[in-house]
Amino acid sequence: MIGFFADPYPDELLYSACARFSDRSKYRNKATTARQLFGGSGTSHVAFPNRLSHFASLLPAQSYTIDRLIDEHSLLRFFSPFAPQDRVQIIREEMAGDKDNRIYSRLGINTGGVPMPKTLRFCPECVVVDRREYGETYWHRVHQLPGIEVCVSHSTFLEASLAGWRERGNSTEFQSAESSIDFKDSRAINASNPQHLLLLRLAQQAQWLLDWRGIPPFGSELQTRYYNRLLPKGLAYYHNERIQNKELAREFVDFYSHEFLTSLNSDVRSSTSGWLFKILRRGSANQNQPPVRHLLLMMFLGCSAEEVLTTSAEYKPFGDGPWPCLNRTAAHYREPVVEQYRLTNGQKHNKGRPLAMFSCDCGFRYLRVGPDQNESDRFRFNRVDCYGPVWESHFKEKWNDSSVTLTDLAAELGVIPFTLRRHAIRLKLDFPRGGRWARPTTEEVFIEYGSPRRTFEDELQARRQAWLRLRKQHPKAGRKQLLAMASYTYYWLGRHDPRWLDENSPAINRKKRPPLRVDWKMWDQKFPKQIEEISHQIMNQPGRPVRVTKEEFIQRLGHRSWFETKLHKLPKTAKALNRFIESADSFYIRRVKWTGSLVEQEGRCPTYHGFTRRAGLQHVIGRSSQIEAAATSTFRNLQAHRP
Repeated sequence: MIGFFADPYPDELLYSACARFSDRSKYRNKATTARQLFGGSGTSHVAFPNRLSHFASLLPAQSYTIDRLIDEHSLLRFFSPFAPQDRVQIIREEMAGDKDNRIYSRLGINTGGVPMPKTLRFCPECVVVDRREYGETYWHRVHQLPGIEVCVSHSTFLEASLAGWRERGNSTEFQSAESSIDFKDSRAINASNPQHLLLLRLAQQAQWLLDWRGIPPFGSELQTRYYNRLLPKGLAYYHNERIQNKELAREFVDFYSHEFLTSLNSDVRSSTSGWLFKILRRGSANQNQPPVRHLLLMMFLGCSAEEVLTTSAEYKPFGDGPWPCLNRTAAHYREPVVEQYRLTNGQKHNKGRPLAMFSCDCGFRYLRVGPDQNESDRFRFNRVDCYGPVWESHFKEKWNDSSVTLTDLAAELGVIPFTLRRHAIRLKLDFPRGGRWARPTTEEVFIEYGSPRRTFEDELQARRQAWLRLRKQHPKAGRKQLLAMASYTYYWLGRHDPRWLDENSPAINRKKRPPLRVDWKMWDQKFPKQIEEISHQIMNQPGRPVRVTKEEFIQRLGHRSWFETKLHKLPKTAKALNRFIESADSFYIRRVKWTGSLVEQEGRCPTYHGFTRRAGLQHVIGRSSQIEAAATSTFRNLQAHRP
């Protein structure tokens, strides 16, 4: 157990609390803090600290559990709602354990497109508040989230500190906020700038994710919730859970703009591929996307993260059943007796709107364009598809009753008088009617309505039979061949009866694409030359020296997985790395010489301790005789040339 460790502040990174501990401990060797707190080699992780079991064992009993350290003082809660929960559990175990972790890869951060910040960040207003309340400032979790640029508490832009983000390096040094903040005036967002307000909303949603402790939906369930939010906007199909990609991409970009999305590394340039459609496409649930992209989609849909992650209401454009029968001749007129309806998408001027066909047992079928706006909409229809035997029987009886005028009968049935004549011709009733209200009708009307149009059910059965005949005539034809022979029938059934069409069509012949083959020999010829060029660039670049490391090559060349797991297939590249990677001693000696030339240009000579501190040697000066010799020699030369 350690002698003291100050409790982390609200929303403080564990990294930050360890940095404050390091400042108070004043160890001469900065690496001592990491080794003492986390054991082993000790590494200072910013976002996802590991070896937490060892760390928790050093604290007073029941002071902090591992789960509490993860949930309240790391960034995992920001990412976990959008990752498979079994994977999240593995990550939590890796953070508790003492082995190297693969958290970045498991969360898709390496390839997700929205990188971690390059430096730790702060809000100037939060610094003032922290120092007033606690006597010091610290690193806030919400300020370090990728894609978040605004402080949610003060509506000001975040500022970069002097502390670099060292998550992927082997740094063992903790840098506290107090020692790394170059204080600046705060930059408030412009409340009249829509993009600034969007950034503030993103920060608010990110803060909610950090605080939330519920069980998130994932995969198909989350995609279903997105789908139900797309339907009211007319950006999805009602009958087969497909997305209207082109319209979605256009409206999404219109909502945000290319410039705003590019600033968040989340632009949408294609209407068929890209991160937006990977989130929504069925079968891509395990492809992690950065949380900020999910938040962008939620904001576009007009809902919050809380609404999407905690509620699963199905979008019902016509409300809950049963629905009323609108057959004026039935005894159950306007009573809720219709149990089911067929839902499709409207066409032409109704495009994007839901289209429902309600069928009653009395044979009356009516069509309504939705969505319903109020309760009275349940008692309207746009068109009658079939009147049914009950209506037709009542109509025949009244038609043959010469005491009933067509005007009265039309008012009773809710149609115009000409519609009655059309149905009389269709049903082959006596025409014209007997009695003094008989009206002559032209031959053209008899010809037009003597062969009535087919109802939807008749049309459906006819299309099905046509498709089955085509399959019987061409038993070996595949889907593409059948589509070429009967394209309209295929598209009609695909729109109105997709499940039947799929069950009665040839199996899809999915050709497996050959796996992408990497030409390792070609890359092994290319990489060594690039490594040599990059090495010269780093060694000769102006300013403070940067060490030539494997990580630097990966950052500039890309292909991280190749360098980390496939290097045995690149033998020449491996030799080039071994040749050009700079040892720690060589790097520090180079930094000693650079510091010496800088001091010489300034025309003043500090003390030996001041010189080694400026060269960044305070934690290595006693561990390497070569570095110590170089520092001593350079310092003596400075003294010798001092005026």
